[in-house]
Amino acid sequence: MKPKKTDTSLSEKRNLREIERRRSNREAILHAAEAVICRKGLNETSMDNVAAEAGFSKATVYKYIPSKTELVFELMIHFMESLENRIRESIAKPLKHEARLQALLREVILHQTEKENIARAFLVDKSMFRLIHAMIKRQERGVPDGSDKESEFFRRMLTVRGELMDLVGSFLEDGVKAGAFRPMSAVAGAGFISAVIQGYQHDKFFRQGKPDLEKDVSTIYTFILRGFSADK
Repeated sequence: MKPKKTDTSLSEKRNLREIERRRSNREAILHAAEAVICRKGLNETSMDNVAAEAGFSKATVYKYIPSKTELVFELMIHFMESLENRIRESIAKPLKHEARLQALLREVILHQTEKENIARAFLVDKSMFRLIHAMIKRQERGVPDGSDKESEFFRRMLTVRGELMDLVGSFLEDGVKAGAFRPMSAVAGAGFISAVIQGYQHDKFFRQGKPDLEKDVSTIYTFILRGFSADK
């Protein structure tokens, strides 16, 4: 005889469905926003455009993201969250540490390549320059304690980035313990990987012709592994 479903279990299932529905709707809105911004530019994008692209009412979009400014904030957070998920999947593969390092680098570079159009749309918008300038000023003064949206966004950015760097650092620590990587500071190692990839992205803007991503991944992997490898 099957046990009767309790009110608690039914309530938990409803809560889980609601959480998943909200997560799915938020993803749909952010993907729609990316598509519109890439077509029209950030300045010409409106919340009406985003709602139409996502197939939601404007009221529904505002339930998740109350303003265009917050939409920009959420897109930047979403960029880092999706990158973290891809890194997590790459280092969870049943491969040797060296192969997982290469998979990690490939996912980061592919992710940034896929997001190049939205990144360009942000970079050419004057309001983004003002936001970045304000963030730099806040960083010079330390982590903000204010209750305004920009302060909240800045704290979230630091938290998400910290989680991402901790994830990479933990992977490097495991590699050191396994004897695949030489002894190193996990923080410094994760920072080094980040710096190399940022340098690559900067250099890519000045290249002529379409880059060979697989060749670039291989080159960066070889360069980083020379510094990390335990093989003398």
